[in-house]
Amino acid sequence: MKSFFKSVFLWAAVICVLPAAAAGGIREDKPKSVPEAQSVIMPADSKIKILCASTGEITEMDIEEYSVFAVLEEVPFIPDDEALKAQVCAARTYAARRILSGETEKGAHISDDGSKYQTILTEAAAKAVYGEDYGEALSSVRAAAKATEGELIMYDGAPAAAVFHLSSAGSTESAESIWGKAYPYLISVPSDCTETRREFTKAEIAARIFSEYAEAEMFGGIEILSSTEAGTVLSVKLCGVTVSGSRLAELLSLDSAAFEVSESGESVIFTVKGSGHLAGMSICGADELSRGGMGYREILAHYYPGTDIRKMQ
Repeated sequence: MKSFFKSVFLWAAVICVLPAAAAGGIREDKPKSVPEAQSVIMPADSKIKILCASTGEITEMDIEEYSVFAVLEEVPFIPDDEALKAQVCAARTYAARRILSGETEKGAHISDDGSKYQTILTEAAAKAVYGEDYGEALSSVRAAAKATEGELIMYDGAPAAAVFHLSSAGSTESAESIWGKAYPYLISVPSDCTETRREFTKAEIAARIFSEYAEAEMFGGIEILSSTEAGTVLSVKLCGVTVSGSRLAELLSLDSAAFEVSESGESVIFTVKGSGHLAGMSICGADELSRGGMGYREILAHYYPGTDIRKMQ
């Protein structure tokens, strides 16, 4: 995972793409064989239109070129070849999904607002982020795009909501559990597990809660009220207020809402598993599967069960 620790924090807000959902339940079966790519008809003009929110200018980009620079923004290291192919397919599928949904953003399919859309790095920004690894990163992503040219992740005749995150908490999340809407291909599956530790003083936590909630009280402990089977905290009570796990993670800049809490004197320790919203494909998990010999179609079948791959026409 070259350059992972150097640049991972630049992607903290990028890896959570669009909300989608899924039926719950952990799958433990191995991915089945994936059919060869078939064809899917796209509009004659398969360019994605991108609005610059600050100027109102709209630019058009070929879907393949978009996929390359979207992946450069999404992935904070250079994954193994098959994992990179899987990520390119996810980016291309997102673009196709937006194109088919119509021009909904002032005449564009998306804007450069990363809080709403899967955006891209400009060439200059990519060079700044990757530094001396830029040439290798660009070459690797272009090779992955060429090897999978035109391929989309499909479900029931339409491009899938191929959401992804940086790393998991031992299994991915059911998007139904965290977003409340069920997509049959976004369910909990076994995946990688990463863990980070954050420590705060009780005064620090109280100050952050007070800054957002006027009715907050002094810190008197943290009570996790509900969580998913995969470990994501859904609701938590502290300082006299009840908030969602994702909101607390945002306030405390935690990597994910899958956390456990302990206290030691005036310190509060958060042990956090995974990074991102934890639904869909794990970038780090895909890299592990690729290095273990799994092909990109198998990786996609693992993280998006029930989907297939078809080629744009």
